[in-house]
Amino acid sequence: IFEFFRFFFNLGFSSHRHFVIGSTLMMMASGTGKQKKRQYHCLDIWAISDETLSLSDEERKRVIPTLVRSSDGPFEPNYLDHPASITFVEEATAVFLLYVGMGGPLIWMFSTFYALLFGSWTLRTWAILFYIVLAYHPMPSSAFVHRFITSRYTQSLYRYFSYRMVWTDSNLEDAQLNVPWIGAGPPHGVLPFANILSIPAINSIMGMKFAGAPADVVFRTPFLRYLAGFYPTVPVNRISIAKTIAKGTSVGLVPDGIAGIFRQNSHVEVVALKHRRGLARHALRHGTTILPAYSFGNTAAFGSWWDRFGLLEWASRKMQASVFIYWGRFGLPIPRRVQITMVFGSPIKVTKSECEPTEEEIHKLHENILAGIRDCFESHKHALGWGDKDLVFE
Repeated sequence: IFEFFRFFFNLGFSSHRHFVIGSTLMMMASGTGKQKKRQYHCLDIWAISDETLSLSDEERKRVIPTLVRSSDGPFEPNYLDHPASITFVEEATAVFLLYVGMGGPLIWMFSTFYALLFGSWTLRTWAILFYIVLAYHPMPSSAFVHRFITSRYTQSLYRYFSYRMVWTDSNLEDAQLNVPWIGAGPPHGVLPFANILSIPAINSIMGMKFAGAPADVVFRTPFLRYLAGFYPTVPVNRISIAKTIAKGTSVGLVPDGIAGIFRQNSHVEVVALKHRRGLARHALRHGTTILPAYSFGNTAAFGSWWDRFGLLEWASRKMQASVFIYWGRFGLPIPRRVQITMVFGSPIKVTKSECEPTEEEIHKLHENILAGIRDCFESHKHALGWGDKDLVFE
């Protein structure tokens, strides 16, 4: 623009009238070069009423934007650090669901080990049959899953965790326009509650078809499989994800996986993703958009312990199932009532590689994903009460 006006001034358009017009336009052009202040948005998922959730999809799309809180520039520190109100019945419902999902696997595991090691052959047989029934019985139909997404049980979980979604500028609109995408929202924690709750929230509130992608072992773990099976989910392998994306459904995963469980730290947020480039490679092979995200609160829901020698982590990798000790509310396998927030960033559009992606392409995209995740963390940590924490990639 500057070169354009200088060209005409050099031609002799120097009369007072033209000079004033040209100077004004140049000042306007100069003003547009200044960095635009970012808009910050928050939607309290827990506060959405039963009446709103009972609306049709089209009616809900019109109502939801009116519930979004926005700010020119970042929200004030700790502005979003307030727990949701919850009734006794809602809290009891959430505690029961979480105890079944998180406590059930522990009870089953220890009782089965005891039966196999010290029980009679009859008891061992019953333990094996019990596992087969719990691990392979049919899960609810798609109609049930659709109803459960907007049920009072799900709303109780929203309120238990004060569940929110936060973003900047037009990230939500961009995500809606660039479906399907793969969402990458670390860290894992003992269980990625922010990611689990994003499944019903994105489907029923954000207006996008979305499925979570837990580890394969989750689908065959007694009781834990209910936390996955009651919402739309697919196994976290490249074939399942590619098929789901091809159908127009976005997929969310926790990119640090089992390694993220063994990197939890009470002082900093550690994401085991620095050298894990599989997501970038997959996106380049298929030309799939990546939506970077960050899951605040996953690492605060439970306390955990594992050996310093890495034996439990090694065993977990071999079995593709996490083996460690965890505890939460009242010292039980019930997560603490912490605030859980999903922050999502700007979609990263990916051009499909004509052949196998090069290491340079993979590295560049991987770095963009890490940068997007870091931006999600740094842009909102103060408002969410996490201002004293730093993010480290390992």
